Amino acid sequence: MNMTTPTISRRSALKALGVATLASVAGQLLLATRAKAALEPAGQGLKDFLAVSTTLTGKNDLNPTLALALYKAMQQTQPELDGALLKLKTALAQDTVLAGGDKTAFADEQKAEHALSQAILQGWYLGTVGKGKKAVCVTYVDALSNRAVADTLVPPSYSYGPCGAWQVKP
Repeated sequence: MNMTTPTISRRSALKALGVATLASVAGQLLLATRAKAALEPAGQGLKDFLAVSTTLTGKNDLNPTLALALYKAMQQTQPELDGALLKLKTALAQDTVLAGGDKTAFADEQKAEHALSQAILQGWYLGTVGKGKKAVCVTYVDALSNRAVADTLVPPSYSYGPCGAWQVKP
């Protein structure tokens, strides 16, 4: 009995790989286009949020979709967010106002700007906006603190181990 196994020619394999690559690239372009389109309606407030976030975090590759989600969540907790962002952006642009160029140190008369900067950093690094019962979790894995350890810890978190493991005394 002669059993033959079907063989895939090299040409067929390369065609399949090419199709898969093309589909992947097209999908990424579609996602990028949708993300950009989602950012457009938010206007200048979102642009200020991204500029301030880039300055505070020191990261130029912030996720625009996450930025939009954080911005919208912050709009719910802070009524005059756009005006406050403009003031914070101006304060950050003036290094002389800040203590020694530290982007998180503000003068005593800039308490509102300091509070907003801390809220923005909390959103990016912890993934939550607001405090207490009004806190909103916007992201977990994509939070900057978890991205920093994602190559080492699974799941990416500073609370490594099973749920509740931190409660047990060593």
